[in-house]
Amino acid sequence: MGDMEFNSMLIDVAKHLNADDIHRMKFMCKDIVKKRDMEKVETALDLFTELQSREKLTANNTSFLKQLLDKCEKFNAIRVIDQFENNRLNHPVASVGNGEVRMDTSPGVLHQALQQAQPVPVVPQPAHQSHNSVASRREDPIVQQQLNALRPEFNFLMKNLSREWRFYLRALGMSDSDVDIIETDYPRSLRDQIYQALVMWAKENKERATKTELIRALKDGSVERFDLASKLEKGNY
Repeated sequence: MGDMEFNSMLIDVAKHLNADDIHRMKFMCKDIVKKRDMEKVETALDLFTELQSREKLTANNTSFLKQLLDKCEKFNAIRVIDQFENNRLNHPVASVGNGEVRMDTSPGVLHQALQQAQPVPVVPQPAHQSHNSVASRREDPIVQQQLNALRPEFNFLMKNLSREWRFYLRALGMSDSDVDIIETDYPRSLRDQIYQALVMWAKENKERATKTELIRALKDGSVERFDLASKLEKGNY
């Protein structure tokens, strides 16, 4: 997996960041990026470029960027990085000249390649803790309160949404990239996908994640599940 995939991942991460997030990240990097250079940083990608030039961000080491995202509680962005790193583990690359090629890891081909290869020192990568465990320890009280309050509604929607579930999540304001991540993490169960997507939505929106908003999205023109909206309004679930 080469520079193009890495840069594409950074673009996806940047989509999760707003102006306030970038401002906070710039502040946390003030001891790394000189003030003169920081004044030129206007976007998340500008900041990533500065970090790359100082070797604080590479395809093989995203730990510092994850720390910044964790401080800003941008757990969806961390999931994008985790997905990229998982793909790197599942699709290793070999250097050929100045470029990289994807390796065929089938047993016969890999055995032959290992016999012919020159010894290459292995540099161990630092282990990092799952952002999910970090998030659980540092869960915002408001988020936890919202999740507890909305759990009955989430269970109801998990059981009753069907083909329109993606349109419903869009009506709530979730991005397609977030939904794609959920589908990748929970590939075997539509119910799990719906429930975990709603949990992600609640964590991102905090006090704005309300039953009223869940009902509004059900009535959206792209969803039109007025039957479910009526049951939520009446408490018949």
